[in-house]
Amino acid sequence: MEIHTTGEIIEAYASMNEMEGQLGESFYRCHRGYLVNMVYVAEYDSESVILNNGEYVYLAKEKYGEFVKAYMRYLRNGVGADG
Repeated sequence: MEIHTTGEIIEAYASMNEMEGQLGESFYRCHRGYLVNMVYVAEYDSESVILNNGEYVYLAKEKYGEFVKAYMRYLRNGVGADG
C-alpha cells in the first residue's frame, strides 16, 4: 500500500481494513482502494474528491451520500475530531 503525504510517498505493509480501523473518523474510505484525510478535502462531487493539492481521488457512486454525511460531521466536529 502507498501512503501519499504532503511531502512524500510511504510504502506500508497493512491492509486497507487495518489502516481504516487505525486512522479514525478524520479519514474516509471513498473507494475500495482509497482513504482520504478530511483535512485535505478542497471540494467533491458525485464522482470524485478533490484534495487541496489538486489531486482527484475516485469516489464510488454508492459511497457519495455516506461521504457527504461523514464530511459534514467532520466539519461540525472540527479538525482531527474522532467522533
